[in-house]
Amino acid sequence: MDPHVGSGKIITAPIITEDGVPINDPLVLLEATSSSSSSSSANHRLTDKHTIEWKLTLHQIGLDVLRTDRSMLFYEKKENLSKLWDILAVYAWIDKEVGYCQGMSDLCSPMIVLLNDEADAFWCFERLMRRLRGNFRCTQQSVGVENQLQHLASIIQVLDPKLHDHLERLGGGDYLFAFRMFMVLFRRELSFGDSLYLWEIFSFIFLVTP
Repeated sequence: MDPHVGSGKIITAPIITEDGVPINDPLVLLEATSSSSSSSSANHRLTDKHTIEWKLTLHQIGLDVLRTDRSMLFYEKKENLSKLWDILAVYAWIDKEVGYCQGMSDLCSPMIVLLNDEADAFWCFERLMRRLRGNFRCTQQSVGVENQLQHLASIIQVLDPKLHDHLERLGGGDYLFAFRMFMVLFRRELSFGDSLYLWEIFSFIFLVTP
């Protein structure tokens, strides 16, 4: 694990190259260096593929954290932003297959807001991702959430064929307009409070379905 995690800092600039060489740009070091242990290994080239891929995502996590729920007073405190960054960074480390993807910060944010303890927030997020990680699993042929879009299309075609035909005529028969809704569970379509009300319904469904 990297010493930046838990340091109270948020990484928003690349700290390593794709070849595993640490970036020694002064501005990057000013932001990223959090301890003597990290500075002492500034010139140490990494060879482990998983570690390199993980470190390459840390600044993207930081950029997404700064954009997440920015209208909330809660995130005016840097310590709350760093909690969100810590949880996403740790999750990206333990989930070697999926890692971190954009949209995860929207799913994790309510855990930070509702739970004071960072460890509790992490495990709630990890539990949620057990259900949703398939949405973020990508291959060269498809994105995980596409299966849900196909199910939605089939349901609408049966329940409201006129609406389905209308969407087909408009070129929306692939239902890509619902992509973000499924990815982040309506976090960006609804207000923070309204999305949590909807999540209560989702949580009940999660409890009664295997």
